[in-house]
Amino acid sequence: MAFHHCSIQQEDGTVVAKDVTVSVEETDHDGVAGWYGTLTVTHLAVLTAGERYKLVLDNGQTGDFTVRRNTFAGGQDRAVAIQGVGPLR
Repeated sequence: MAFHHCSIQQEDGTVVAKDVTVSVEETDHDGVAGWYGTLTVTHLAVLTAGERYKLVLDNGQTGDFTVRRNTFAGGQDRAVAIQGVGPLR
């Protein structure tokens, strides 16, 4: 998995979070490119399971994603499992 810093936007372009750490794994299933990952965000970042967001990576790549699981284990940070919708561009 590759680690990046990124920003997260809602579909209307509103920035939800910036300078977020994300691990990204790109996949290829039968010639169809995809990706998934895990975000590390503070408890203040509002990311709702099932909602669609846009990821903007520090290397310029972007991709839409949905939140699969939002795990809060106490403390300030939490892990958010995401699933790409289409390829990273």
